[in-house]
Amino acid sequence: MKKRILTYLLALLAVLTMAVPAWAEQTEDDLFIYDTVGLLDEDEWLELELMADEISWRYNCAVYIVTVDDYEDYNSDIHYAAVAIYDGNDFGIGENREGIMLMLSMYDRDYDLFVRDGGTAEYAVNKYGRHQMTEVFLDNFADNDWKGGFEDYLSACGEYLDRAEQGHPVRKPLVKVLPMALGIGVVLAIAVCLFLKSKMKTVRQGAEADTYVTAEGLNLTERYDRYTHTTETRRKISKDSDSGSSDHSGGGGSSTSGKF
Repeated sequence: MKKRILTYLLALLAVLTMAVPAWAEQTEDDLFIYDTVGLLDEDEWLELELMADEISWRYNCAVYIVTVDDYEDYNSDIHYAAVAIYDGNDFGIGENREGIMLMLSMYDRDYDLFVRDGGTAEYAVNKYGRHQMTEVFLDNFADNDWKGGFEDYLSACGEYLDRAEQGHPVRKPLVKVLPMALGIGVVLAIAVCLFLKSKMKTVRQGAEADTYVTAEGLNLTERYDRYTHTTETRRKISKDSDSGSSDHSGGGGSSTSGKF
């Protein structure tokens, strides 16, 4: 009974904290899971809260989960809505307010994965890392498996922060980077060669010296037009229904957002 009462009090505190700014940085008594929509039951919430608390203080980088009805209650841009929540509640650990925050907006099933710039969080989870991390929880959310998705997110945060602490943060593999770099180099080389070739003039040897002399004097220029080919350019027209993730930055952090 005491455990149930304590859980209710903590859940109530989570809701109140979202409504009233906390004018101090994260302390060991503050929460990390703010389920204002009610996607989790009390036991699920408590389990995730303990998991987030353990990861956050182990690496001194807060990992948050926030659910809201509609992000536009905070800002018309989802990235700056996340910034408003993060800053408005003084989220983060330490002077740089280190933190990673996953926000779900239920009205139109939007998400935003926000990473605080300038320190541990950004080093551990860069742009590539954000895109990789979203893949571990979006499939859960598509099936309305909220607890499973949140667990996968928190586990990924722990893994990314641990790798960063060991000096091996998650980065795009070289096997993916090198082909692109080589491809760009080859294209540039071909372009330069074609440009130089276009500047060269075709020269053919005359049988007699008189070939190069006209009544007006020496003339070595030959002019003619030759049809070679026709170039056809095609452009893909994107449909309004196409969906995908997008990246944002500003307000002290960077984020990746999309639909779930």
